[in-house]
Amino acid sequence: MAKRVSVWKEIISGKSVTRAYLNVRLTRECLSGRTIDIGGGHGSDYIKFMQQQREVIFETFDVKAGALIDFEKDALGAADGSYDTVLFLNVMEHIFNHQHIANEVVRIVKPGGQVIGFVPFLMWYHPDHRDFFRYTHEALQIIFERAGATNIKIEPIARGPFTAAAHMILQSFPRVLRPVVFLPFYCLDVIFSHLRPNRTSPFALGYFFIMTK
Repeated sequence: MAKRVSVWKEIISGKSVTRAYLNVRLTRECLSGRTIDIGGGHGSDYIKFMQQQREVIFETFDVKAGALIDFEKDALGAADGSYDTVLFLNVMEHIFNHQHIANEVVRIVKPGGQVIGFVPFLMWYHPDHRDFFRYTHEALQIIFERAGATNIKIEPIARGPFTAAAHMILQSFPRVLRPVVFLPFYCLDVIFSHLRPNRTSPFALGYFFIMTK
């Protein structure tokens, strides 16, 4: 059963608009088997939003956690087909050699396993420790096809232009004021989505993707 998480609760807790919508989206996914989180560091809070089967064995891999590896050129320290689930969220924009890391992520997932990922799109510059790219859904499709992934499903996390604008400014306000500031933007996009239902996706906060090998 999906966990009950609301965008409003996440914004009140201090999350950005994009992270709030991403956390809500993650509640629909289920971790299974041997799972690794690439680039998430220790204690990534998005894990708690995902459903988990009892047999999940969870690992993390991040250069900030002391891994002596260069995501730009080194192989990930795992054999081919080692994992049932690979998490790859909010990492690709920080890697210049994105095809290499995409190849590695797909390489370590088992045949029939899943890669669950996300990249921001309408987003400010956020170095960690560098920030290189924003990807469209077309770019992601080509990158992961070249990496050997199949059954690639990419969906925009988008509410409309006003929500995208709110994401850009909301973190500048004190936390207590953010829900109040966000409310008119949210309401305007409710109206916008009724008037122009086919025009929300160009204002994607980011792209969520799931793929198999």
